[in-house]
Amino acid sequence: MDETTAVKRLVDNSLRSTSSHIPLDTIQETILCRLPVKSLLRFRCICKPWDSLISKDLKFAKKHLRVSPKRQHLVTTTTPSGAEDLTMSVMSCPFDSLNLHSNLHSKSTQLDYSPILSSKYHDGLVASSDGILCFTVNGRAVLYNPCIRKLQELPYIDLPHKKGSTYYAFGFGYDPFIDNYKVVADMYIYETQVRETHSYTLGTASWKRIKDFPSKFSMNGFSKSEHGIFIRGAVNWLTSNSYGYSRNIVSLDLGKESYQEISLPDLPDLPFRDEYKQTLTLDVMRDCLCLFDIYQGKRPDRLDAFTDVWLMKEYGDKESWIKLIRLPSFASYADFMNIVYISEDNHMLLVFRNNSKFKGGVYDSKNDTITIKSSRTQDKLGMVKSKVYLESLISPS
Repeated sequence: MDETTAVKRLVDNSLRSTSSHIPLDTIQETILCRLPVKSLLRFRCICKPWDSLISKDLKFAKKHLRVSPKRQHLVTTTTPSGAEDLTMSVMSCPFDSLNLHSNLHSKSTQLDYSPILSSKYHDGLVASSDGILCFTVNGRAVLYNPCIRKLQELPYIDLPHKKGSTYYAFGFGYDPFIDNYKVVADMYIYETQVRETHSYTLGTASWKRIKDFPSKFSMNGFSKSEHGIFIRGAVNWLTSNSYGYSRNIVSLDLGKESYQEISLPDLPDLPFRDEYKQTLTLDVMRDCLCLFDIYQGKRPDRLDAFTDVWLMKEYGDKESWIKLIRLPSFASYADFMNIVYISEDNHMLLVFRNNSKFKGGVYDSKNDTITIKSSRTQDKLGMVKSKVYLESLISPS
């Protein structure tokens, strides 16, 4: 007997006989909270109380997120380059953290809110939090839960003095102090060198200005194309000096709306630095803040590049940085590589871009082997981003 048939039989028996009536609270506690979102959406048609519970009850949605098995999906956005109107494609597939190779063979489906018309190279996927995906499209934040197909386009930030090219760095995450979700936007107007930071809380009608990004990190304080990384109630950005060299991490606490600096690990001082291009990026791996220290050869024949992966085991504590692994160069496979997931045994799910082809791969660090699968071809493929997100009933509106 499948899951749907079993639940329907339980409900039918409950409705037919008063003596066998099972209270909705009991069904909710013992069954519904543990079912997949897809099943719950089908059960909305059983009766009006169930429809209301599944579709509108925020308390139930939060409990379902907390107690149901963690069912994950992999979302990937791809954007072509070199076009006036860029069309961002958003694909999703089931994600199995216990068998990364299975993800290479999972069939992707295009999300309903796709394609998204975009006109800037650095638009695209910002973050995921509790099933809600955050995108930026033409300087506007868009929230979408693909499991329940609910979307919210946030209003534009009203800046009376906004003139000229404006660069945005967004962040998105959960604020435990108010039990709600926030989007933050740091904006820099190139011509006037004006910089402001604003936040938006779900359920409100507008953005509000908060304390500005620390002034000593003004002027391109972080990469225009890098959005904030959320962990432990805070959004984190890499900062850089006027020469473009990264110096620190600046963290914005969503609850207190205050900043702190987090030191980088002691990175190696490599010889022949003029032969390499160094790039630092942040992410979250194994529930820890993660730093990727990427060294790429400046000459195409240079294949001895590598990527050092650092984990901060205790958030905010510089002494807790550990170098997890050094990855070899994947230049023979692609001109772009993104690490999506790292398992406890250091198997890594990777995405590649090479000759307009989008590929997935699994790297086995113990045996130093990699499995590659091509998944799609797109003319002039530009930006590729992938993140893991959870199934949830949490609505972005």
